[in-house]
Amino acid sequence: MYPLIQIVYYSIYNILSILKSPFFWIVGGIIYLQYRKIGEMEKGILGEYKKSPFYNLLVSTIYGLIGGIFGSIIFIYFNISINPKDFYFILPLALLLSMIHPRFMCFSYAGGILSMASLILGWPSINVSEILFVIGVLHLVESFLILLDGKRNRIPIFMEKQGEIIGGFTMNRFWPVPFSIFVSNGYIYPITIIAILGYGDFALANFPEKKARETASILSMFSIILLILSRLSIKYYIFNYIASIFAPLGHEAIIMIGKQKEEKGDYIFTSTEYGLKVLDIFPNSIGEKIGLKPGDIILSLNGHRVYSKKDIEDILFFRPKFIWLDVFDIKKGMVIKEYTNYQKEISNLGIIVVPNIPDQIFIVEESITPIRKLINRYIRRKSSFKN
Repeated sequence: MYPLIQIVYYSIYNILSILKSPFFWIVGGIIYLQYRKIGEMEKGILGEYKKSPFYNLLVSTIYGLIGGIFGSIIFIYFNISINPKDFYFILPLALLLSMIHPRFMCFSYAGGILSMASLILGWPSINVSEILFVIGVLHLVESFLILLDGKRNRIPIFMEKQGEIIGGFTMNRFWPVPFSIFVSNGYIYPITIIAILGYGDFALANFPEKKARETASILSMFSIILLILSRLSIKYYIFNYIASIFAPLGHEAIIMIGKQKEEKGDYIFTSTEYGLKVLDIFPNSIGEKIGLKPGDIILSLNGHRVYSKKDIEDILFFRPKFIWLDVFDIKKGMVIKEYTNYQKEISNLGIIVVPNIPDQIFIVEESITPIRKLINRYIRRKSSFKN
């Protein structure tokens, strides 16, 4: 067992050294393209970027390096070694499962299924304890990153639930996570592997900050339990089966619990008959400068009651240089917020509100899976042939 201070130094040195690797920047380029794709959706909804794709990549890279150091310390401290051949089976199965649903791309499902196959059928021959431990560490790092960075890059969206307009946020983050681990392939030697960890979620019944904390908390509990089970499986064979079953079922339970909380919870961003509820605020806007927050309700502007986005536009049509708002603050109650700018006319507040009649892009909760797309395409072809 190496001294902890030596493990920390070795982990930091190895992870920072990966910055010289072209492959790391290729992974960064892939993540950049993802952020640019999300940015186009954000621009379509908001009319502009809140943060540029490059900025999101830079922040994600910093947090990814921190997460990689954290994971490397755990791998080295517990002297974990892997056989690369084990992952030759897991990755193809994960890709195949993702055809059923994108969330099945997670290694918890492929790792659990292959572990059970190895235990029951004897094929493929993999080290169940080590594989499940690696999966547990990756999820622990993921929960750590969600806690620190999961609330960033939130995009305001609107959905229709039971005939009612619901505002909320979609959150998407990706991190390039390099980590050091020992490889056992005839002899043991250390290597640095680069993984891409991601977080995608909706916040409808919670604020994004709270939703990220809750997700990180429950995911960390899942990870710790899986780590304990995988270590117990080294001494007690029965725990190989328990850990293999727990990996996919436990992860699925996390998703189901989060989904039920959102569907059964009281939606926060619904329209109100008393004024206009704020969903989001643009950076450096007047709304941000006067301290408006998501969930606040604007009751009046310059003494005029407001019930729609058009009411605000009509009041600001004359480009005043001083405005005051009567606001029901979600934390303080009734407050008056003022803003003065004698050098520039005020034309908008820079906010997104929950409308009574939708005038924004609607985002559906679940995308059509690849298999469903193929089925729909087949049905359309059959229909065209009959016609």
